[in-house]
Amino acid sequence: MKITNLFCRSIALIIILASLLSVFAACNQDVTKPPIEENSPTQEGSDVFDISKYTIVRRDASDKRITSTTANLKTAIKEALGAELAVQTDWYNPNNAPDPNAKEILIDRTNRKESEDALTKLNESDDEDAFIIDITENKIAILGKTDISTARGITYFINNYVMTSTKENGLDLSAGKTCIQPYSVEMNISIENKLDIDVNLVSTILGVPEKNPSDILGYPSRISDVHFPSVIELQHQPKKENNGILIGAFCIIETAVTNPKNTLACIMKSTDKGLNWEVIARPSETIDTSTGWAGSMAHIYELPAKLGNLPAGTLIYSSNSVNYERSSHIGVWRSTDCGKTWKEISIVARGGGIGEGVWEPVMFYNEDDGYLYCFYSDDSNAKHDQKIVYKRSKDGVKWENAVDVCAFNKSTDRPGMPVITRLGNGEFFLVYEYVRSGYNSNIYYKKTKDITKWNPADPGTLIKAFSSSGANTYVLASGPSCLWTPAGGKNGTLFVTGQYQIGGVPHNSIFVSFDNGMTWEIIKNPLPYSNYTSYVPNVLFGYRPIMVTGADPSVIHYVNTTNIQSTGKSQIQYAQLKIYD
Repeated sequence: MKITNLFCRSIALIIILASLLSVFAACNQDVTKPPIEENSPTQEGSDVFDISKYTIVRRDASDKRITSTTANLKTAIKEALGAELAVQTDWYNPNNAPDPNAKEILIDRTNRKESEDALTKLNESDDEDAFIIDITENKIAILGKTDISTARGITYFINNYVMTSTKENGLDLSAGKTCIQPYSVEMNISIENKLDIDVNLVSTILGVPEKNPSDILGYPSRISDVHFPSVIELQHQPKKENNGILIGAFCIIETAVTNPKNTLACIMKSTDKGLNWEVIARPSETIDTSTGWAGSMAHIYELPAKLGNLPAGTLIYSSNSVNYERSSHIGVWRSTDCGKTWKEISIVARGGGIGEGVWEPVMFYNEDDGYLYCFYSDDSNAKHDQKIVYKRSKDGVKWENAVDVCAFNKSTDRPGMPVITRLGNGEFFLVYEYVRSGYNSNIYYKKTKDITKWNPADPGTLIKAFSSSGANTYVLASGPSCLWTPAGGKNGTLFVTGQYQIGGVPHNSIFVSFDNGMTWEIIKNPLPYSNYTSYVPNVLFGYRPIMVTGADPSVIHYVNTTNIQSTGKSQIQYAQLKIYD
């Protein structure tokens, strides 16, 4: 494991988890101070930099990740510029010596002079993981000090030169003719020969008292803690310029509350990739205000397709409205203006107070049948201390009858806190905590090919990993979340978080599976839950974090509730994970 420092924006083979860091410097701000020319090279007197006559040449001995990323470069050039470039290695043939005048994109440390020149410039940087993009008259040299940084450099070139280009204007050189980019992250986590995860902790979204939420939320002196964070990257907006914006929902815990009319949750927005956040809305309870509290256990979701009268891109906010002594219900709000305004459109389910309520809703749209599903914990059935059920809707307004997902034979068992994701093989993967006695719980999962068909009596499968020696068995407990992404290998990568790990160190872990949950490995959790070892009343650190992907499946948005050591209170932190496989 290697630990370094900074935030490397979109690359292709690792995970960037991020909090309290700034983004990469612009490429033409060269930190090692080689000369940067203002004018980009052109050809044949044209203002267009035409690479259609170029050949991609990589070092013959390049490793697998460089070979793979070079293939991505070839594809990107074809998609953005319509040019089909040949790829070859620099294998030396005396009868076919390199042509210094040939137009070439040089990948890694090739036997071309321009690669050697670029390496000389690169070595002026003190950063051991830096990469360089160096554009001269007939050559574009891309290489790094390590194989991993070379792969990052290729991906940086794809994202900041190729994909910003058009067929009409040729290769976009606005990012700089010579670009030396240092590389550093908050944390680097590796699973040998399987996955690299770069970690940057981007921001504290909402903290008590760091962000002074009493001013933001209008409840001076009543803010106690924050919990149940969720986040989305907009992808399906009718106004394309809004795609990429981050929207979050976060719950506020108050002290001395006397039936406030407004929800206790915030809707927040970031337009700079999570560096800064602003409160944009606080949805109000309008259908049934009799319960008092509103906004607990929030979840935010973007519809990927039309649902009844709700267009694709509609934001769905769900949460509990609850009076713990009397009643509870799960309400649903919608927003069609990127979270600025909200309208409550339905109530999914109703329950009683603390021992008979309905809790912890999570929304999921199933493209197979066009239904919006709401999975939640149901405390209202006398035969079960708690069970997990779902309801579904074709319009977000009318909800069908509840269907049992986990309703175990022993009435005192309490499955709860469901989160669902879909695997690359089409199966649905549901993770939940299984509480048997007191506050002792482990994290289990169930899988099904048909989201409507579950065996309620089946307790599911305990998620467990083993130490390298096989001597220790590790399991997770409480506050689970899960996400599958196609990035990270032929089967993609499945992540499961938990509030704490049992069976060994580290105390706080994320479990990772490369075979759809059959086997698990452990990585350090960069946004650790609280470090308490026994239940503390009203301490809700880590209550259901959320991990989601956006347009780039190798970038994961991760929010969690973490502990503020100095005050003992909680804060919401946001991180980005960038996967390099």
